[in-house]
Amino acid sequence: MRILAFIVLFGGALAGPEAIFYSQQNVLEDGQITTVQTPHRYPLGGLGQIDALLAKLSTPAKAAQWAYDPTAKKWLMKDEVGYAFAPRRARQLYQQALAAGQTQFNLPVAYSQPKRDVFYYHRLGIRQMLSEATTRFAGSSLERIYNLTLGASRLNGYIVAPGQVFSFAQAIGDVSEEAGYKKAFVISGEQTVEGVGGGMCQVSTTTFRAAYFAGLPIVVRRSHSYQVGYYKPAGLDATVYLPSQDFKFKNDTPGSILIQAEAQGVNLTFRFFGTKDRSATWSDPVFLSQTPALPTRYIVSANLRPQQFQQVDFAADGARVSVTRTVQFLDGRKLTDTLNSAYRPWGAVWLVGPGTKLRSGRVITAETDDSAGKHTYDMLTQTH
Repeated sequence: MRILAFIVLFGGALAGPEAIFYSQQNVLEDGQITTVQTPHRYPLGGLGQIDALLAKLSTPAKAAQWAYDPTAKKWLMKDEVGYAFAPRRARQLYQQALAAGQTQFNLPVAYSQPKRDVFYYHRLGIRQMLSEATTRFAGSSLERIYNLTLGASRLNGYIVAPGQVFSFAQAIGDVSEEAGYKKAFVISGEQTVEGVGGGMCQVSTTTFRAAYFAGLPIVVRRSHSYQVGYYKPAGLDATVYLPSQDFKFKNDTPGSILIQAEAQGVNLTFRFFGTKDRSATWSDPVFLSQTPALPTRYIVSANLRPQQFQQVDFAADGARVSVTRTVQFLDGRKLTDTLNSAYRPWGAVWLVGPGTKLRSGRVITAETDDSAGKHTYDMLTQTH
């Protein structure tokens, strides 16, 4: 027995009792909370392995997060409990189990809850998914992708209290180079220009759609000057030009609303979670009128060489568009509203290097347009 104890004490190869650890997780599913404890077994080859095991298992608590469970095929909210161990006590329990001939012992663990655990969100009424909206940003510049990813991260985790009017400008905060944003192309009045925070309109549009699809009242919303390819279908966009042009919606549900946002691949997705007291359906866009796109414009850029082209805008027809939404409440109420959008006709815009020559023979030395209205790809001496 003394020989066995000596070998174990100095980390010998003889197997000792297994360490049993009970992990704990709180799960919010269909509005109900379940606390799950799961046993985990860890074979130990000696006393010297305990400290390394405890270091591996010791983790801080992490705030609850909604995630899709492919097994349950639904959205669940889970938090991560923190674990702290007492190494000296664990070694004592190991030695006691070994001396008693036991095959296992329980690791002494102290559990800690995150400040924003499942119970916190449940008390706020954040219990179910309300809506989901996704827009694509394939083809965007790296600067634009950077900006919209940063903007989405600023809204991720934002909570809208019951009765609160959500202001995009207030929630997103300062949009400047000092705040971390980069220059990218933005719509300013009648033209597309380079400005800090290009891409923020995709964040506002995706936020708007999540609010609209959830059946929430839209307080302030304005469509873009022209139809933008990123935001198809037409009539479901919301422009912002901070701080003057804002987007706002009201939370008139019984509980708070949690916004979760992520940019993954070429998709920007916003999800709203709260207390579901309604469902919404909406029509396809109805085009009330349409006008043809404007001629293509060419703008000289000192950053490009002759015969280099960079497209920054795409041709779009002018249109008046309406979308009708029906909101059905659980208490039997039914509301219908119509969203109207007016888009100006727009021409494709290309940046070109100084002295670029078109197929027509014209040399671009200053901003000009294709008055013949031909497609840009037919006009250029080379495409990209």
